Amino acid sequence: MKIQIRQAAEAALVALFALPAVWADVPTARVGTLEYVEGSVSIDGRAVAGNQGQLPILGNGQSLGTAGGHAEMLLTPGVFLRLDKGSKAQLENASLTDTRLRLEQGAAMLEVDNLHKDNLIRVDLGPGTVKVLKDGLYRFEAEPPRVLVVKGQAEALGDDREWKAGKHHQISFSPGPAVAKYDSVPGDDLTRWSRLRSEYETEASVASAQYVIDSGWGMGYPYWFWNPWFDTWTWFPAHGWFLNPYGFGYFSPMAVYSYFPMRYYGPRAYGFAPRVGLGARGFRGGPAVGPAFRGRGFAGGRAFGHMGSFGRGMRR
Repeated sequence: MKIQIRQAAEAALVALFALPAVWADVPTARVGTLEYVEGSVSIDGRAVAGNQGQLPILGNGQSLGTAGGHAEMLLTPGVFLRLDKGSKAQLENASLTDTRLRLEQGAAMLEVDNLHKDNLIRVDLGPGTVKVLKDGLYRFEAEPPRVLVVKGQAEALGDDREWKAGKHHQISFSPGPAVAKYDSVPGDDLTRWSRLRSEYETEASVASAQYVIDSGWGMGYPYWFWNPWFDTWTWFPAHGWFLNPYGFGYFSPMAVYSYFPMRYYGPRAYGFAPRVGLGARGFRGGPAVGPAFRGRGFAGGRAFGHMGSFGRGMRR
């Protein structure tokens, strides 16, 4: 028994130290990576076409414009910037510890699912600067310049003063900096598109978490992870689970392994996990799932995007 325990411990250590080498071969995104475009989108005036494969990465000083479409850009892992039609944003600094943008025109939604204490995310807006303080959902508008804190907390800097705004409050910079409650978030195309993109992101995230643990890469992955079956970058927490500002669920690989024994990596790869014995829901590892099981019933589908009734019954 002692020999078996020692062998198991040695195997765990080997796996632990081997993980960085495995991750070194996995492609990852960085701040400024385009995640998804729809319609007419450009970088410094040059058109960006299609969503096949990995899209361009903006560098410091480059601008992303959406004449007649939408665009989603990745910032630090777990943070998404979504531009409305007719909008333009400049990436001023693309650092993990100092991410800074300027919204030059139009509007944008910022979904912050994973803000670490060493992350610094700032958005220049008109004459002021907004610093994101907490996970949440934020809507930025350039004309007139203001930020709506849908969920979370933000701090504004302007006129040598600081203002903080929490949930259901706005910071406006015209005619002068001020904090006040707002009536409601505009129910426009940007609001609906951002919510839909968030749902898609969580669907792909669960599939990626399944793939990571089934591939023997450990319980977590600290960066953006490329899902080749969904043709998208994804992110998932290192442990536990949580609901994002829209109420959609993000699950760590271990949580997925424990609660969702059925596997669905994406449209071109699906099947049961190679597990021994009964899984959390009574399924056994077995033959691959046939085409009839494809679709929104498994991870990557609506059952895993809306975690209201099931998710709240779990503990982190």
